[in-house]
Amino acid sequence: MRLLAIANRYYLATLIIVFVAGSLAAYLILKSIINQEFNEKLFAEQDQLLYELRNYENLEKTYYLNIGDLIEINEVAENPNIPPTLIDTVMYDPYEKKELPFRLLTFSSEIKSRFYVITISKSLLPNQDLMEGVSEIMLGIALMLMVSLGLLNRFIFKKLWHPFHQIIDQLHKFQITHPEQLAIEPSHVEEFNDLRQVLDKMISKSIYDYKTLKEYTENTSHEIQTPLAIIKNKAEMLLQEPLSEAQLNEVSKIYEAAGRLSRLKEGLSTLTKIDNNQFVESEPIELKAFIMSRLSGFDELVDLKGLKVDLRFEGNPILNFSNDLMYMMITNLLSNSIKHNIQDGTIRIILTQNHLVIENTGKDPGLPTASLFDRFKRSGEGHESTGLGLSIIKRIADLYDMTILYTYQDGWHRIKISFNSQKHQNHEDQR
Repeated sequence: MRLLAIANRYYLATLIIVFVAGSLAAYLILKSIINQEFNEKLFAEQDQLLYELRNYENLEKTYYLNIGDLIEINEVAENPNIPPTLIDTVMYDPYEKKELPFRLLTFSSEIKSRFYVITISKSLLPNQDLMEGVSEIMLGIALMLMVSLGLLNRFIFKKLWHPFHQIIDQLHKFQITHPEQLAIEPSHVEEFNDLRQVLDKMISKSIYDYKTLKEYTENTSHEIQTPLAIIKNKAEMLLQEPLSEAQLNEVSKIYEAAGRLSRLKEGLSTLTKIDNNQFVESEPIELKAFIMSRLSGFDELVDLKGLKVDLRFEGNPILNFSNDLMYMMITNLLSNSIKHNIQDGTIRIILTQNHLVIENTGKDPGLPTASLFDRFKRSGEGHESTGLGLSIIKRIADLYDMTILYTYQDGWHRIKISFNSQKHQNHEDQR
């Protein structure tokens, strides 16, 4: 969720709480003030009525002091001693011609030696109309305030957070293989300037470390390559000499160790290049044709082991992929399925639009299958492997956000790679 949306949520929640609490408090205060004023008017009318009754003759039994105010005077034989009492009720209003809420002030009084019970009825409708009007005004103000704050907040965030978005855009474009310092303009916000300075230092350090590691890897690879070539050539020359069987075995071990060390160097170099994202060029690759092409290169090994190849092509995905990395991944998968197979075993290749599965018969690896993706982890079948093949496959899968799963069950090795990333969308519709 974006920062602006989160901030708006907090603002809106706070505004609603404040508005509800403020509205309730204002309503109660306003209601109390209006009720007090209303009651004071009733008591003022009581005083006015008593004054008129005591000072004027021939007043009717029913009076209207104000429009809508009904006065009822009933003579009684004895003094009932009724103190001024306020009661809210519903009565018929002759002006509105319908029942409306009224407040009644009832009291008793002695006028000219005669006793009376007097009731003054005053309509509450103006009060209710006033409260409804005030509530509508407050609601309108709250809505205007919400909209205004939302627009203002959006404008402020867009203006205030522009340097931050500029930093994010620059970081998205940054590539360690083509290092360049971030072109970020200084900001008037101190925190963003601090962030820019920290990022500049981190990127400078990363560029330096990358260049140092790259040079070290290239130099090491180059320097190791020459002695290894000499060792292999000398071993080959010795193998052609008339040596004893014991001597031939020792020279063969030297030759095999040199070959393994050469493969190990190439594997580590490949992993380093993948980690440094040096395989940046991608192209649409038709996976079915690519698998068939690589499989044909293993025909001799397949025949030598008497393996049966079961092909099940249920789809033909076209993946946007580095050709070199696809070559490494498919080659390692096929090589493992042959190397770790049994004599007269089976290789099964299943390809759909969403995943690739390569299964082969073979012995129990003797290790948890998930651990075989780690560097230098290998099954106990042989020692010629560098232990980097599955690591390379896993690293390539991670690079393209693919899911890879390795299981062993009932004498079958099974590696499943699922194509579930935006980086390698299926291009079948573009064909």
